[in-house]
Amino acid sequence: MQLDLLANTFMRAPGEAIGTFALESALDELACELGMDPIELRMRNDTEVDPISGKKKFSHRKLRELYALGAERFGWHERNPEPRSTCDGRWLVGTGVATAYHPQMNMPANVTVRLSADGSVLVRCAFHEMGMDAATAQAQIAADALGVPFDAVRVEYGDPTLPMTPAAAGSVQTASIAASVIQACEELKQKLQAMARKTGGGSSEEILRRAKVPHVEAVIGSDTRLGRIAGRAQFLPGFLIGAQRWIKAAPGAHFCEVKVDAETGETRVSRWLGVFDIGRVINAKTAASQLRGGIVMGLGLGLGLAMAEETLVDPRTGRIMNPSLSEYHVPVHADIPPIDVSFLDDPDPTTPLGILGAGEVGVTGVGAAVANAVHHATGKRVRDLPITLDKLL
Repeated sequence: MQLDLLANTFMRAPGEAIGTFALESALDELACELGMDPIELRMRNDTEVDPISGKKKFSHRKLRELYALGAERFGWHERNPEPRSTCDGRWLVGTGVATAYHPQMNMPANVTVRLSADGSVLVRCAFHEMGMDAATAQAQIAADALGVPFDAVRVEYGDPTLPMTPAAAGSVQTASIAASVIQACEELKQKLQAMARKTGGGSSEEILRRAKVPHVEAVIGSDTRLGRIAGRAQFLPGFLIGAQRWIKAAPGAHFCEVKVDAETGETRVSRWLGVFDIGRVINAKTAASQLRGGIVMGLGLGLGLAMAEETLVDPRTGRIMNPSLSEYHVPVHADIPPIDVSFLDDPDPTTPLGILGAGEVGVTGVGAAVANAVHHATGKRVRDLPITLDKLL
């Protein structure tokens, strides 16, 4: 019988969120069969080259450092590796780990940067904002590139009449726009130097006043049809060469502690530590918030206290049986534990400003870390998300 169902594709998170659940759960199961520490198994099988082709090297891979730092901060080596060996009253306590991973990509981005005679800077770019405070990051990048105070930079965004840019998807937005902002700022400095040779040196404000111009502007890209084609033609060779030489990705290591009621199967995530290598960190506060938000989203995929997040389908009709938020349960604040997030802040030498992306790597590996911790607590292996009570009783 054919049913009209939702497509089997990524939803609410990149495909790596589901893919890493299968891989990282299998690694944990293999470690248990071998009597080996799950981290040691991962480190023995770590690689400096693409495991598929066996040729391309990772441009920046610090997974060993992430696991070493995370294990020390989490107290991983203090645990008893035997499943169902640790209790806190009626609660069975377990810990689990999993690797986070998300590929890094860049896309062409159109921007204009204007430096005015009063010392102010205007960055114009039609990116959209979903809460990650992208405008702050781009203002910081422009201020640093031009050597002006952060407060002197204003960013216009979210308007379709502004220069076109890639969407906030695939963790590409910050690095993509940063590359164009840096290029625009370099062009501005070159224009100022040319003007200074004619009018004399001094600050940018003095140069512009002596030249009797209100501002100087640099434009990167074009929104015309021919301009878009030319921009892609200019972008693609470098992109393809980089893709042939390097595997670029942001990795991370998740450490999770859960408590499971021995009688009811109620499961609570009690502690979380995530350590990530997202390249250069432009803004520590917003980057940590993105990673923490990704972990919360992953907890929704993996666990939602008593009732888990799951789309239930009637096999007779194909209709979704829990179509509204009154029936579709997601984790709330009371379900989320304290989440400790940190990063290495080590730039990747092959990407603009060394950025690897923070938007989605946080959600990958989360479901597996929870499932692995549940197995350590209860001895029961859950191979199908979400983790519901019936699977633990």
